[in-house]
Amino acid sequence: MTFDINSINGHEPLINYPWRTEVDILLSWLKNQDSSKKAFYFDLIMSAAYIDATSGLEKNIEACSNTPTDYNAYLGFINLCSPCYSNGGKWSYQKAAKPQSGALGKLSSEVILRFIEKLYPELEKVIAVGGTETADAILKHSNGMIILAEVKSAPLLTYPFVFKVKESCLNGEHEKLTITNSQLRECYSAIYLHNNQYIELGKVGDHLWPFKSLVDFLVNPSNRFFINTITALWLEAKNAYSQKDRSNKIYYLANASGNPPKIAKENNSWPKSESISDSKTSVGMDRTDDIKKGIYQSLKIGTQLKSNPEFKTALISNLPAYRHGKEYVTPFINMYWGLEEDIKNIEGTQAIMLEDLRRVFDFIITLEEPILRNINL
Repeated sequence: MTFDINSINGHEPLINYPWRTEVDILLSWLKNQDSSKKAFYFDLIMSAAYIDATSGLEKNIEACSNTPTDYNAYLGFINLCSPCYSNGGKWSYQKAAKPQSGALGKLSSEVILRFIEKLYPELEKVIAVGGTETADAILKHSNGMIILAEVKSAPLLTYPFVFKVKESCLNGEHEKLTITNSQLRECYSAIYLHNNQYIELGKVGDHLWPFKSLVDFLVNPSNRFFINTITALWLEAKNAYSQKDRSNKIYYLANASGNPPKIAKENNSWPKSESISDSKTSVGMDRTDDIKKGIYQSLKIGTQLKSNPEFKTALISNLPAYRHGKEYVTPFINMYWGLEEDIKNIEGTQAIMLEDLRRVFDFIITLEEPILRNINL
């Protein structure tokens, strides 16, 4: 099978988003940071992308008295109000805001591909394909190798937003606001980082909101101590998610935390049929359906390109499968496969030569704990 990377009908990651320049500024600064900080910043950018893709924001925001001083309204992407939970000890249900239909997968894929492209210097070119059966992305390595990849990514924490709105717009605790889009654009905002920590983002109507203010804060050297503090909280959430440690309070603020404990329904009238966030929001490549599809697609690509050793396969994500990796990924890491037609009689023994075998997937390219074999990215 012949393959020309320049003939692929794809595009540069995030090329169609006006805030790509801000992401690139952040990624230039991130190159020399540790892997956890890169993964944490992916979550921050994805949270900004979520709110950017959510239409009718004014219809999703509710009044909340547990927000930090100077703010009085809240919007989140899980069903649990973080300020009520972390500051007030209340399990306040607020229906998660939903980005436009079909936007989540595309956004997550494009953001992680831009991260990979900029943070792995040995990659000369990254093309987001999507919508084809070939692959989700095509990567060109400086050694001439072409990597066809399946992309499955999702944030660990989707950070919520708080707003300062006029008192006349408030309708009571966790009630929808009476506010128009133009009124909301004049409101000051912040991204809420849990435990009453936040980053001010200016007015909703500001140019390139919320990306510009967020990135300006993150790359400012004077904010290093604060950033290290919230990175440590992110790491705590990662450990709680990985170990399903429900005794850690931050567990329920991470994606795929499932249902709240009984006390939420008994004391805070949590709706019986509602979870905080379900398995569809599993972190990184940790959703089992995504892992199965990714491995199948990698095998399918491998069969199409088996005779071309310069072509490799990969799974790309922000984070590895922390919960399901041992069961669904690890058994395939060192596995080879071959075709019956390649079986040869060698000194009276039927065998397949190593050069006729392929791996189930050659690489898992992630921001933390990647599997890169013997290549440099």
